[in-house]
Amino acid sequence: MRLKMTETIKAGIILFGALVLSRLLPLPANSEPLLGLAVLTPYLSKHNLAFLLTPGIMFVSDLVLGFGNWIWFTYPALAIASLISGKMSNKYMSLLYGWLVWHVMANWSGTFPPFTPEALLFDIRFLASGLGVVALYDVTRLLWQKTVYREV
Repeated sequence: MRLKMTETIKAGIILFGALVLSRLLPLPANSEPLLGLAVLTPYLSKHNLAFLLTPGIMFVSDLVLGFGNWIWFTYPALAIASLISGKMSNKYMSLLYGWLVWHVMANWSGTFPPFTPEALLFDIRFLASGLGVVALYDVTRLLWQKTVYREV
């Protein structure tokens, strides 16, 4: 059953708002679900500009949180993660490669250079939250298919 266009737009706005809210909540640093969303974007939308969704969420939430020099590295890193996922067939490998791009780009201008223990410990939360989002997507999709398409 296909959703009407207005229902799809409403669902997209709710998703966008929930993800902006996830960045504004007092969660541990780097535990937002943004990397998982970046990896799932090609699965959620076939639109050519869908890779801009995650940087858009960051931009809107940064209007409240504040901007820094890091945006020149983190926004493109999330866009690249979406582009990587669009080219690969395995979401989990896309997540790993997207996280590696994120780790290098986000830490390039940071206090701790990429692949130092401090930087890795900090960014491992980002990988774990992304893994949680991708796994939740897969489980939900599987349950939906079994429920909707089950044979009677």
